[in-house]
Formats: sequence, structure tokens, C-alpha cells
Amino acid sequence: MGAAGGGCAVETELKLGGDAAALDRGWRAVVPEGGEERSERLRSTYFDTGDFRLRRRGFTLRIRAEGDRLIQTLKAAPAPGSGAALRRREWSQPVESLAPRLPAAADPAVRAAMRMIRPAELAPAFSADVLRRTATIRVAVPGRAGAVVEVARDSGEIAAGGKRAPVSELELELREGPPSALYDLAMAVQSRAPLRLQTASKAKRGYVLAAGEGYAGEKARAPALEPGISVDKALDGIFRACLDHCVANQDAVLAGTDPEGVHQFRVALRRLRSAFAVFGAVLPLGDTAPLDREAKRFLGALGPARDWDVFIAETLTPLRAVRPRDSSLEALAEAAWAARRRAYERTEALRAPGYTAFLLALGRWIETAGWRGAALDRPLARLAGALLDERHDRVLKRGRGLARQSDERRHRLRIALKKLRYASEFFATQFPGAATRRHVKAARRLQDDFGRLNDAVVAERLLEGLVASHAGGAALAPGAGQAVGWNARARSERLAAIAGRWRRFAALPPYWRGDGKG
Repeated sequence: MGAAGGGCAVETELKLGGDAAALDRGWRAVVPEGGEERSERLRSTYFDTGDFRLRRRGFTLRIRAEGDRLIQTLKAAPAPGSGAALRRREWSQPVESLAPRLPAAADPAVRAAMRMIRPAELAPAFSADVLRRTATIRVAVPGRAGAVVEVARDSGEIAAGGKRAPVSELELELREGPPSALYDLAMAVQSRAPLRLQTASKAKRGYVLAAGEGYAGEKARAPALEPGISVDKALDGIFRACLDHCVANQDAVLAGTDPEGVHQFRVALRRLRSAFAVFGAVLPLGDTAPLDREAKRFLGALGPARDWDVFIAETLTPLRAVRPRDSSLEALAEAAWAARRRAYERTEALRAPGYTAFLLALGRWIETAGWRGAALDRPLARLAGALLDERHDRVLKRGRGLARQSDERRHRLRIALKKLRYASEFFATQFPGAATRRHVKAARRLQDDFGRLNDAVVAERLLEGLVASHAGGAALAPGAGQAVGWNARARSERLAAIAGRWRRFAALPPYWRGDGKG
């Protein structure tokens, strides 16, 4: 709950969604029989301008009827590093009618962001009608005095025009104590009920209805690792950024409408696994090994969807553009889209309890700084040199005899290069200068080149499997042959370009061994 009178408060909450029976079991897992409970009906109206400028500027504004009171609340977008447990700034104040009061916050930066939005422009965009049961419980925290958490069971709906979306969720809001208590409590709920982590707020779901706002893939935000940062604080920033990136793309994966969602979700998991590998010497293996295994499992579950997305976008679509009336390519396209739909069925793994358990375990590990135990208060830059040397030497070794390498060897080189690139991005702020930027940019370009080569190899494998397994495989063979030929030409052109770029990259002096100013 925000501070009254427009003052700022930070809301920290974690939401779990599921059907009514699962929510009842989850509720009883943490709220004892006979405990003090409250029930109330909450009617909320969300306001925005006709062109949704408030939303575009990162805010939501609602007026909620709580009994005989009306409370206006302005919420900012989740803060970086929120992960699964969302942290949002909010400003609340009582109002006398369903007419928004501006300015809605005393914060000068917020006022500036909302400048040029007049009260008369604000109109109801959507509403939420929810029956809420709440209870306040104490959660034991090892080595601490404990935490206080408000548990709310919400049932109702969100409405915009004639459209409706159900609300069925368990909300855990931290009132006092460390955020790790939310994860402990959520894990206790998960042990009794198959609920799933819900990252889309009621406001987000309302805008999906009212504005046609979809769930799109989001790129990673670089963690703010200022020069001279300690290893301990750097690990916190890096792992929070990985978790943020993962959570930000969860709904886009499940919606299945934006291929970038699957791609960015997999990038988030790869960056996480790379961080585990790069910092392996200072991380407790007993903690990271199970998290790494789960990340690898979900990478595998989403791999086929990504493969078909790339094949359709990079091979089939441009080939059909060149030969638009080719019936063999039409047949191939129909079969490829059917295979893509089957591959996307595997992304439903993100609705399963195992995925939520993975995110909760990762979030709790971050909140409790599970890597502590070693002397990690030294500057990150002192550790970075040795770690980058190791990754760089591995890449140069795998790149020997590049022109004669097999597809499998080039694949291993691509993986090593990817890990070097992620490590370089983790450490880039510790070595500011042009040399660093050149090296990171060159690694990124080479990784993209090798990625395109690998895409061509995967495309041939997909085509071979599609022709072999399809009932009308013989009819697909002519189109598949054209696609193989298209890829062969693209691979040849890509290999010629890579040779020069690889020589230039290998000749670049390692920026972390000098002053970084090159």
C-alpha cells in the first residue's frame, strides 16, 4: 500500500495464479484455520489518455473503492532487479470522487514525466472488480527477526468495453522484512498447490483488453555495474538482470505471437548459464548446479520453437519471396508452419509447476546472496582479467584451422565465443574505453555470423526430418531441395565473410591486459 497524501512507498509483491481449487489449497498452506481473515470487495477504475500516454511513460493510475473510501494510486513500472518479486514505487492519496487528481505524486521526476497530461484528458480505460480475502502472517527468516507478509486471495474479473479477463491469483505482499521471505512463502505454497508465477499485473492485463497491447519479446537490460564495483555487488546485479530478462519474456513465450519472446527467453537462460560458468570459481557448485540443470532443461524445451521460427523467417520466407508461385514451396510452408505449432506446444512447460519452482529457487538464491562465503568484497576488475583470459584463450584455441573445420567444430567455437561475449559484456564497465567497445562489437558480430551458419545446419536437419516424417514427404521433397540449395549458397557466402572477420578479431589485443583506453 502506498503512503497516503501522495507520498512514495515501494510495493514488493509476488503473485501466483491458478484455478479456484488450487488457490484454496495454496491459501490453506500458509493461512492457518481459525486465523484472522478479512474479506472485501475492491472496485478499481484505471485511467489514461485516449492515446495511452500515461502507459507509454511507464505509469498506471487507478482509483479504487475500498468500502466507503476512494483511494487514488499511481504506480511506476517495476524497478530493474525486481525479478519474480515485483518492486514498484507507488503514490497513494484519498480522493472524493472518480475524478483523478493531478499531480498524483510529489516526486519532481514523476511530475516531469507526467507533464503535459491534464486531468481533463484522463478517462476510464478499464476496470477491475475483485473479491479479496486477506490475512497477515509472520514468516520465519533464519538469523533475522522474521518478516510480515500480507496474503491476498483475489477472485474476479477485469473489464474493458465488452471484453473480460478473469482474475484468480494469490498475492504475497511484503510488509516488513527481507524479500527472501516472499520466496520462502511462495515455495511453501508450491509444495501444496500447482500454482504458477504470474508476472502480468492487473493493469497489464487491462491494457491487453483496452489497448490491444500484446506480449512482446524484450531485450536484456545491462546491469548497472559502476567502475570499481565489488565482485559481491556485481554478482547481485548480473543475476538480477538475468532473472529480470527471463521473467520479462515469459508471457510473450506463452502467448506465442512474437518469435522474439522465445528468442529473448532463451538468451536470458544462456546468459544465466554463462554467468554460472564464468564465475564458477567463486560460486558454490551445490547451489548453482541444480539451477543450471533446470535452465538447460527449459532451453531444450524451447529450442524446437526457436529453430522453426528461424527457418521460416531466414530461409522459407525470403525463398518464397523470390518464387511466389512455386507450389512445392507452398506445400513446404504448410508443413513447416504445422511443425512450428507442434514445437510451440512444448513451450507450455512454462505453465508447469517445475518452471515456477525454478524461478522461485533462483529468486531466493539471489535475495539471500547465495554466492557469499568467499572473500568477494574485492574489486570486480581484479577478478575479471583472469576470467576473460580463460575464455579468450579457449576461443582462440577452438578457432585454429577455421577454414577446414567441420560444422560440429564451428558449433563448439560459436558456443565458446558466445560465452566470451557475455563475459565481456558483464565486465565492460570495468574497462572503459574504445578498445573494449571494439572487442565486444567484434565478438558480437562474429557470434552472429557463426549463429547464421549454425542456423543453416539446423535448417537442413529440420528439412530432412520433415520430409522423412510427413505423410506427404515425396511432395515436400522438391521444395525442401530448393531450401537446401538456398542455404548452401548462403553458407558459402557467410564462410567467406567470416574468414576475414575472424583474423581481425584474433589480432585484437585483449583490452583487459592494458589500460583499456586503446
